[in-house]
Amino acid sequence: MKSHLIISASILISIIAAYCSVGYHHFDEHFQILEFAGTKLGLTDPNNLPWEFNEQMRSAIMPAIAVVFYKVSAFFGGENPFRVALYLRILSAVLSFVSMYTIYEAYKKEFRHVYLEKAFLFLSFFLWFTIYNHVRFSPENWSGVIFVIAFVLLIKKGDKPHTTFLKIGLLLGLAFIIRYQVGLMIGGLIGWLILIKKEKLLSVFNLIIGGVIVFLLGIAIDYWYYGELTVTAWNYLDLNIIQNKVSNFGTAPWWFYITAAIEHGIPPFSLLYLASTLLLIIFKPKDLLTWVLVPFLLIHFVIGHKELRFLFPMIGFLPGIIVKSIELIQNKWNIELTRNKIFKLFMVGFWVTNFALLAVVTLRPADNQVPLYKTIYSNYEQPITLYCIEDNPYYRVLYISFYKRENLTIKTVQSVNDIPIQGRSYLIVTKNSDEAKEIPKEANLIYSSFPEWIKMFNFNDWQERTNEWLLYEVI
Repeated sequence: MKSHLIISASILISIIAAYCSVGYHHFDEHFQILEFAGTKLGLTDPNNLPWEFNEQMRSAIMPAIAVVFYKVSAFFGGENPFRVALYLRILSAVLSFVSMYTIYEAYKKEFRHVYLEKAFLFLSFFLWFTIYNHVRFSPENWSGVIFVIAFVLLIKKGDKPHTTFLKIGLLLGLAFIIRYQVGLMIGGLIGWLILIKKEKLLSVFNLIIGGVIVFLLGIAIDYWYYGELTVTAWNYLDLNIIQNKVSNFGTAPWWFYITAAIEHGIPPFSLLYLASTLLLIIFKPKDLLTWVLVPFLLIHFVIGHKELRFLFPMIGFLPGIIVKSIELIQNKWNIELTRNKIFKLFMVGFWVTNFALLAVVTLRPADNQVPLYKTIYSNYEQPITLYCIEDNPYYRVLYISFYKRENLTIKTVQSVNDIPIQGRSYLIVTKNSDEAKEIPKEANLIYSSFPEWIKMFNFNDWQERTNEWLLYEVI
């Protein structure tokens, strides 16, 4: 199969994922971007934002992008937060594809073995968690893919004019103001330029100047958002690292990332990612990839508060790391893995599992409650009351405002019997199956978390152990 067909299929899958993977991977992806943007759009009360807002420690660059998209979308087709979120996922997918394609083109000629070339092609465009992450409008994704583009611009063959280093610096500066932890990767890259490549100091200076220009632009954007001059990067460093407030959200031992990567990467296949990274670091100490990854990984291993998503900026490098490591094994120890039966069987299982997971993450929502919000938003433009039995679906650590109409009144009750009899229509939402049985017969079920045909296959009574949101309309 020709590479352009593989690449075209990856584009199609990314578009489908951007459309279907609604919601967010982590609360920060929503509350620290869309709800931050909501304060400028009149959708969100600043008092309902995370503590980072008052501390002015989050860059405003991504909320600013969301504000622009919202206003442009409103100008052309009316205000619709779900449409805006879709546009932002598509934008993320496009930017991510550019990143995937550029690093693939940069590295593919290095792998002369046909098997390695094909493996690199499929790993570059079909890793299940790569597609899932690449449609996320999140700092972890955007900082990573922008850094990869800058990385590729640096490793392209041939002498580069000083203006190219300025462009690289601009990209690295953008990656930094999107997510400050990427500064560790940038530091490793600059160290490699000076100590290993022996790059001209003028070139390094131009790179740094490009980064400073974007950093100053970030301060200007933060001033627009917060309404006063502030350096969010310093606030972040001071509060989270120097004062160690980040540890208030939990700490984990140094080996957390190892066990978490094994668990969430699906064992035993996740061992491939860990072993490859370790091999690269040990046996290719002068490789630019090693210099980029070591400071990034080392500091994250040392910091007490750990979440697997913190490592997402390095996802774009994994295909190259894996194939470089396989090639390393073959060249250093003369082990022909491509002819080893155990390895071939391992890779068959790897790809079968990978494509099964790819289908799941492509077609399912990242967050199952967003379709519920969309149903309410799309069908009830006029004022209406939503009675929540026991649990309010709009409360997720904080209140969801971005996806809620202003004229939607929400009231929480303990049971159906607590809902007052009204002469006008209203909505009832619950995930308590016992309470659902008490809802009046004249109520119409207009939304459930699972389609009816799935409920026909109630193997091992899975429905009894699953939280299912049910939305009813009473006319």
